[in-house]
Amino acid sequence: MKRVAFITIHVGANFGSVLQTIATSEVIKRIGAEPLCVNYTPERVTMKKFWSFGHANLIKKALLFFWKLYALPNKLLNNRSYGGYLKKHCSLSSPIYIKDNFAEKCPKADVYMTGSDQVWNIKHNEGLDTHYFFEGIVGKKVSFASSIGYLDIGEKNREEYKRFLSEYSALSVREDSAVALLHELGLNAEQLLDPIFMLDKEEWVDFVSKNKSIEEPYILIYTPYNTVDKSVIFNHARFIAKKEGLKIVTFSWTYYKDKDADKTIRFANPGDFLNLIMGAEYVITNSFHGTAFSINLNKKFWVFLPSGFSSRITSVLSKFGLAERLVEEYKVSDNWDYNKSIDYKAVNLVLKKERENSFAFLEKAIL
Repeated sequence: MKRVAFITIHVGANFGSVLQTIATSEVIKRIGAEPLCVNYTPERVTMKKFWSFGHANLIKKALLFFWKLYALPNKLLNNRSYGGYLKKHCSLSSPIYIKDNFAEKCPKADVYMTGSDQVWNIKHNEGLDTHYFFEGIVGKKVSFASSIGYLDIGEKNREEYKRFLSEYSALSVREDSAVALLHELGLNAEQLLDPIFMLDKEEWVDFVSKNKSIEEPYILIYTPYNTVDKSVIFNHARFIAKKEGLKIVTFSWTYYKDKDADKTIRFANPGDFLNLIMGAEYVITNSFHGTAFSINLNKKFWVFLPSGFSSRITSVLSKFGLAERLVEEYKVSDNWDYNKSIDYKAVNLVLKKERENSFAFLEKAIL
């Protein structure tokens, strides 16, 4: 059995990142290989970074110190919740940090896979993080639905991308825009599904938590990213809730309740997220994975674009012919067809074909 060491963005309090890591592991198992997640923690999510104050003056540093001291319990609780859930469902290597010699500490494998999520997004990763390209590793390298996201990478980085990715024997990315970018660099890449699509609803049930069930019918709002005006999202949610007699449910990564929601789920883990999205009558989100899970679980949903990295959302909506689920109006119209049906029979046919393409790519690339 071939061993696949895969690297992805798996650290942090983000439902999508953790669940796509687990899905990648499951997919590798299903093609008959042994997965091991490279347990790399980038500098930007370490405690050292959390306690850094940059170039702030003395007064600002003091204020930041007390704010961070106040926020510390939230961070520790979330890290424990998400990290514990991931360890329960996925094999991880020994921890690797930026100070370590990556080539030495990276686990030995038959295949080195760069996974999905925003692994090649220089803005999200605060620069070109070469660990996500397995720099210094000699061996077979492949990528699985990797995301570039931020396409304005500059000429110098374009040269670096080409140099690193030329070492890969098989390339696949998540967005159509990334296919075009790599083509400009003289590299061939396939567009594949995000890993979370590779498991169907029945398979995701195995990863559901039973801790956060809600008895009353509800509309779920999942907006982990910045948006121009969050009140716009809640106005649309209230419109639907009033029409359908639903409660509005949101998430919080702190002790605070969302004042605009009927119920706020605090410190939810990824299993709680799955449970809540499966039980929702409607989902409203500005998240890629919120959108992807809504499609995969055949939910009624509406999407607002975040203030950055929106190409991955528009790409997946286009892939499934669901561009009309994107809400671009700031004001709720009285004649908004909020209950417009989705032809999930057609969507699921596309999904079936795309899953087959992804499995075929991985089998050829790995086995």
